[in-house]
Amino acid sequence: MKNLHRRDFLKMVGGITVSSFAVPENLFANDGSGLNDFKALVVVDMHGGNDALNMFVPADATTGSKTGYDYYAKARSSAIRIEANDLMGKLRQSVDNNGHLIMGTGSNNIYYDGNDIKKSYKTGFYLLDKNGFDSKVAINPLMPELAYWFDRGKGAIVQNVGSISAPATKQDLRNKKVKVPPFIFAHNQQAKLMKTGQAASINIPTGWLGRAADKWTGLSYAGVYKMNISLSTYGRYEMFFGNRTSPMSYSSRGPVSYDKRIFSNTLYNNLADAGRTDMFHSIYNKVNKSMIAQVDETITDWKAVTGDNDILSGLKDSYGADYGTSHKKEDYGFKLTAVNTDEAFTTAVRLIKIAKMKGLKRVTISISAGGYDQHSTQSTTHARRIRSLSLGIDRFMKGIEHLGISDDVTLFTVSEFARTTGSNSDGTDHAWGGSYMVLGGAVKSGNYGTFPDLTLGGDDDYSNKGRLIPTTSYSQYFATLLKWFGADQKVIEHALPEIKNFTTRDLGFMV
Repeated sequence: MKNLHRRDFLKMVGGITVSSFAVPENLFANDGSGLNDFKALVVVDMHGGNDALNMFVPADATTGSKTGYDYYAKARSSAIRIEANDLMGKLRQSVDNNGHLIMGTGSNNIYYDGNDIKKSYKTGFYLLDKNGFDSKVAINPLMPELAYWFDRGKGAIVQNVGSISAPATKQDLRNKKVKVPPFIFAHNQQAKLMKTGQAASINIPTGWLGRAADKWTGLSYAGVYKMNISLSTYGRYEMFFGNRTSPMSYSSRGPVSYDKRIFSNTLYNNLADAGRTDMFHSIYNKVNKSMIAQVDETITDWKAVTGDNDILSGLKDSYGADYGTSHKKEDYGFKLTAVNTDEAFTTAVRLIKIAKMKGLKRVTISISAGGYDQHSTQSTTHARRIRSLSLGIDRFMKGIEHLGISDDVTLFTVSEFARTTGSNSDGTDHAWGGSYMVLGGAVKSGNYGTFPDLTLGGDDDYSNKGRLIPTTSYSQYFATLLKWFGADQKVIEHALPEIKNFTTRDLGFMV
């Protein structure tokens, strides 16, 4: 038989992969048996190492504050430094009487600066001064949609988060009282630590949400859908893999039909001939029929929320465009990158609705938003990526509000690490701790965690360039989300073993 490559197989089933050899769920205790409501977590992975300081700008104007704008400005070159010019007043003028953000395009954008993306990237910020924020952090000017949701009290920012196995000072790390994570500034290794939720070892084979799913194997109905769903071209997100669970995978556009011409190929029909009784052909026939049935089910469900049955029909984005229309590269001021981000966020909304319709109790979805490794050209490349991200999040938030499920859905961001406080002209280098955001109706708006000392070579700098030592661990960040998700302490400690090293296990940003 001719070898069948994984890529070819995925083409046959439209990029949807479902485990066909799952261990029977009734062999394991169902620790989630008391969870009778519906909740969804959506993780947005800004892989490459996002420059959190230029997305969430330290804005404390207190003279001499080492955590504020003055020390940020000293560390950054003029090529990427965000100006201390508050645009929030202009943003609030763009909100209509119904509380909806109505933005203009081109020169009508409040961040627009002569069609020069470099200037617009640095032209100012949106100072967060209410709903739990205290004028100590601001949003990049190219993210007015994101600033709008924070200004409405729908989001929290968690300061200086990173992979660290226990609370640690600079001296603790130097004296090896606390272990520095292995391969500390390497992309792949740090991404793995973040996804496994364990900072002390690189040799962990499962992800923290996968281990949570292991504990809840009997929670949802025993159908095609699983608790964890990956939205990715390649369909694999390590955070979602457990010892006995694995994610379902979609393309960013949702399910697409398999190619019936391939499935009807004489070679495959002969192999699956019911008259042949050897074990291989028996298994192949069973899996083939099961896979077709599963793909058909997902396509049927997708049609129930799209097309003539579009659950988002009539919904507009903040620019008056139809919700289902993807942003073009030239729209809204500048050429964008990763335009399929719109599709992924829209698909996530629809999948959450399907999951609730099908009776699932818990669902987690991953969205890949990469390209954040900017050692140079940051004022153009980072600018375009965060612009696209802001548009995608805006559509997502509008979608879940439109469907009345905002309180049931929480979106949060991750990255393998942040960028240096110091810069190298028009770029930054790999670093450690950074700020992340959480959005949704169940989020307690405001700042959380500890603002770091931004002094180059200072108490919170692991180097002399601003590689900030995390003051909040990923374990604490993820544990807070899991607690809202319904996990008890037993499940949390199974998913995040290093949480035992921290006194504060709930950061308080969820209801």
